[in-house]
Amino acid sequence: MTETLITLRIEKDTDIARLRQAAAAVADVLGFGTFTRTRVVTALIELARNALEYAGHGRARLALKADGNRLALRAVVLDQGPGIAQLDEVLGGNDIATNGLGLGLRGVRRIADSFDVQSSAEGTKVDVSFRSDLPAAAFSEAAGRVTVALSGMEGTDPSALLAEQNRELLEAIEARDLLMQEIHHRTGNNLTLISALIRMSGSSTQSPEAKQLLSELDTRVRAVIKAHELMQHSNSGDMVPLLPFLRDIARNAESAFNGAGLSVGVEVGGDELCVSGKTAVDLGLVVGELVTNAYKHAFTGRSQGKIQIELKCGDENSCLTIADDGKGLSDGAERPERSNSLGWRLIRTIAQQYGGAIETNGENGLSVSICFSERLV
Repeated sequence: MTETLITLRIEKDTDIARLRQAAAAVADVLGFGTFTRTRVVTALIELARNALEYAGHGRARLALKADGNRLALRAVVLDQGPGIAQLDEVLGGNDIATNGLGLGLRGVRRIADSFDVQSSAEGTKVDVSFRSDLPAAAFSEAAGRVTVALSGMEGTDPSALLAEQNRELLEAIEARDLLMQEIHHRTGNNLTLISALIRMSGSSTQSPEAKQLLSELDTRVRAVIKAHELMQHSNSGDMVPLLPFLRDIARNAESAFNGAGLSVGVEVGGDELCVSGKTAVDLGLVVGELVTNAYKHAFTGRSQGKIQIELKCGDENSCLTIADDGKGLSDGAERPERSNSLGWRLIRTIAQQYGGAIETNGENGLSVSICFSERLV
């Protein structure tokens, strides 16, 4: 569900100032905090300045949309300029913006909750959105309040506020990035120490059961360590590329469980997806549990095997599958997803948090799929 709130022409600096007013008015109605409100305003000003500078003019459209179970502000900025040459390189590291705020498209992508850009010789279209905490059920009420807020914009000149808003945002982003990097660094160091203590305990104990439990615990801790390492070095705030993260978990599992008499390869593939650090940690724990279960139960009496981790992403949903080529489930065996073990309780809890449904198939090995009805972020 999407409703256009206002469409503005971008032909001169005063049009950019008016866009800033409109964005701030919508952000206030949606209950954005000071930092998020400033993110919204600055992103739209940057996009409008790009359209004005590189195409001579453009158009901005603000809309209210339901994003999952929450409301979001969607903004589309279009121009009919010459397009962006080498767009992939621009997004990868070479900002096109050298004037104005200097954030460029990479900066906008960094501070928006969703980002899409299409560019050709006919022009450029940038589509961004910012999620609020308001429920999607409040769509009609919020749309009415926004309409009233926008109608009260006339006669107010916000130009004098632009420089201060821009300065505040740049300072806030820089301070936040430094703080988050330091947090991830310290957290990772503390968890590394815990992991080392776990491994020391495992090497000194004589109990096979204790060794197994400590090895499983270390696998969980190392998954969280890897997430913090990726977030510390990420150029996208706390966003983590999921497939490389899962590959690291796979390598950790191979290192922990392969040994004399057992060689199991863990392969990871599928669609690329960036998720928040929290989501990465949660999914990493799920994958770690399922891979550990496969090592423990799937290859009894065998010396070799294979585990496949695959991520498939649609427009509105995602599916994560962990499958092995082990012995599968015997006829009449209890469904593993109903187990009351700590691992399966953890898997079920995380799946429920993200609206996921668990499906298992015990033929030709065991396959566990978790299909999420909402977009993973």
